[in-house]
Amino acid sequence: MRIIAEGIRARRAFDGMPILGDALQDAGCDNPLILDHCRAHADHTANCWVLRGLSAPARA
Repeated sequence: MRIIAEGIRARRAFDGMPILGDALQDAGCDNPLILDHCRAHADHTANCWVLRGLSAPARA
């Protein structure tokens, strides 16, 4: 998911957010706040909380 999120942010390809939502759900995400946000027809930005969270370095 990190690669998808980073790609969306880097290319500012926010039309890919629903695809990210589908990928998250396929990977087992069942959080309606995250999934609904990804699928919303909102004006997403590179500062989107979902993209920031998925692009953040993994914590040890």
